[in-house]
Amino acid sequence: MDEITVVWCDFGGVLTPPIDEAFARVVAAAAVPARELRSASETVAADMGLTGVAPLELGLLSQAEWGRRVTAALAPRWRPRVDLGRFGDHFYADRELNLALFDHLVGLRARGIRLGLLTNSVREWEPHRAAMLAAAGRSADVFDAVVRSHEVGVAKPDEAMFSLAEAEFDTPPEQCLLIDDAAANCAASRRRGWTAVAHLDTERTIAALARCVPRRQ
Repeated sequence: MDEITVVWCDFGGVLTPPIDEAFARVVAAAAVPARELRSASETVAADMGLTGVAPLELGLLSQAEWGRRVTAALAPRWRPRVDLGRFGDHFYADRELNLALFDHLVGLRARGIRLGLLTNSVREWEPHRAAMLAAAGRSADVFDAVVRSHEVGVAKPDEAMFSLAEAEFDTPPEQCLLIDDAAANCAASRRRGWTAVAHLDTERTIAALARCVPRRQ
């Protein structure tokens, strides 16, 4: 069995509090029921042959245009109290970095494990992520490589996302480990030959890393 030499970590829901908590903040700010907001988002995605927030994560729509389309899909029954074109402002409000896990990853890097950030991301959300890191006195510079979906035009769980990650370090799948809160992403990485740690809480993730990542002499 090959040793893990690269740990790839997701951002949202792993290095941040759970996604559902952040979405609840948007729901509260917009005063639109969660099921209606999700339905409107799916309508916008379906018009492009996609699902969820893929139009944003693939960089196909700006956040402003996406917000206009979702608002239109909600009409006439629902009128959001906030501009959904600034979704990220509410999605990232008061979110704090998962310092315990972040610092554990830094410790792995000090032991010779290469770190990568493999994230389904949105262009307009990157400043929020940078601010979150800065507020905690941390930086994304700790990652040896970063693969962001909106920059490369593919997103997890698409196999191409994992292929791009492997190419960053010229590393075979068997030496890669993914930390992700989405079951579909973990399953897709395992099908490719990766090891995956399904992030449920920090304590269990750190324990899983201790089992999977060798302590080199």
